[in-house]
Amino acid sequence: MDELTPRLRGGPRRACDNCRLRKIRCNRDQPCDKCESIPLVCRYNDIVRRKGPKGRTAPVLTALLSTGRPEASSIYNQDPQLVNDMFPDILQSSLAPQGDSPYPADYDASLSLYEEPAANLAPLPRRISSSQLQAYVQAFLQHLYSIMPVVDVNSLLLDCASPEALHPRRYALLAALSAATYFQLKNHIPQKDANLDTTGLGYRLAKEAEETLHQFDPLEEPHVDTLLTMFFLFAAYGNLHKPDRAWHFLNQSISFAYTLRLNIESTYWVLNQNEADILRRVYWLLFVTERAYALQTGRPVMLRATIEKPSVFRSESPITMYGFNSLISLFEKITPDVYEWNIGNTGRPCNLSSLSDIYQSVAFTAPLLGEVSETSRVDIILTQQWLQTRLWRFCMGRQHLHHTHSDTRLPRQTPAMAGKIVMSCLSSVTQKSADAHGIGLEQKLYDIGECIFHLSQQLSLKTDKSLEVSTVDAKEVLYGILTSLSRVRGSQSYLFPALLQQSQGLLGLEDVPPPLIETSPTPEADEHGLS
Repeated sequence: MDELTPRLRGGPRRACDNCRLRKIRCNRDQPCDKCESIPLVCRYNDIVRRKGPKGRTAPVLTALLSTGRPEASSIYNQDPQLVNDMFPDILQSSLAPQGDSPYPADYDASLSLYEEPAANLAPLPRRISSSQLQAYVQAFLQHLYSIMPVVDVNSLLLDCASPEALHPRRYALLAALSAATYFQLKNHIPQKDANLDTTGLGYRLAKEAEETLHQFDPLEEPHVDTLLTMFFLFAAYGNLHKPDRAWHFLNQSISFAYTLRLNIESTYWVLNQNEADILRRVYWLLFVTERAYALQTGRPVMLRATIEKPSVFRSESPITMYGFNSLISLFEKITPDVYEWNIGNTGRPCNLSSLSDIYQSVAFTAPLLGEVSETSRVDIILTQQWLQTRLWRFCMGRQHLHHTHSDTRLPRQTPAMAGKIVMSCLSSVTQKSADAHGIGLEQKLYDIGECIFHLSQQLSLKTDKSLEVSTVDAKEVLYGILTSLSRVRGSQSYLFPALLQQSQGLLGLEDVPPPLIETSPTPEADEHGLS
């Protein structure tokens, strides 16, 4: 009797917000059985409007809107089963829900992770189906969330249930996340039709996100959803090897971070714990991404380590957050000066002694790899070894440029040692855990392989017999990297031909054809080819 008392006296007398939005029967418990089974955060917050006459103009307006809609393109008519087949291992359950906290009086709605339904917006042209969005989101949660833990799982899954009701800002985020997931996972997508151009479908997802951004003014009401939309578009175009377009969207997302004052610690004081933690992850993901991309492309960095790191033990997944924070710590070791030196022609002299200290700091960072997921382990090991290799190459280049031979305490065989550690890691994990890192994995492997090639050339010029064994080891590691690039993400990497051509003499390979010039199909070409 005691168990029934709360429900009889003060229990909800209507369906919960989730069941009402999903249009399914609710047992009106708190939490209800439907929310518990997924799980979702069960709420009874929405104010239900009374049903009544909607006025004589409603049928006319509805008819005009329906006849004025354009024909849906193939992105909306895709067989939902095809999308589900693309990601056969999607999650069946999400992460554990977080409890609610009341918003303070000075709460900033632009930082909210929960999007209110767009009840007053006029109907728009047909959107991507709920089943398609759910497939992409579930694939993201299973394969990519551990390296990009920047979304609220419950609200994201709930939004997929009714895309037509979403504000364009929120829908653009879902479309961009879908595009990034599509391109990042690449050829892990099985195809029913061998002639299906999956790149074309991915382009249309990205285009859908970009076009939706034009349906509202992102600068009128800056919002974290727009920031994430820009970030996922960066990820999509980065995986397409479109560096300038990717850099544009990364800069846009960083600009929104400054607009929302995510770089200032006091911004998080007025938020509830769950939202503050997720927004901290957003800022730090931008921090890590900007620094990795800047090192690769010789660009400057803007973000600084000015806020606290995300909580590990208060999070819904301490294992995920420990891995994420360990990655942050690696990039914190690289001072802003390194990025200035990396640009070149800035007029600032490079301090080789300081560079050596930074190298030692990165090399001796020792996260507890047994406490992280397999995907995070690949990320941490690959990034740590790649950073050491980049610093080694930068330092060796500056020594040669200035004709100095000072002791920089950087081991001569850094690239070979780094490559050996990385290859050992890749051989101990599943292919999907490695491939989840997308084009970043390919580029880092290529950088390490190229440095091994240069190291082998240096060793071959030495007369010391003790270095002959080192040369053989370097060749074996280089061969292993080439093998990985030949089958990464289910196909040959665009970087494989260039590294193979460069290494053929060293490895004793003959008659290797020159590398093909990579060509990416344009969105226009894809649309004509798939129409």
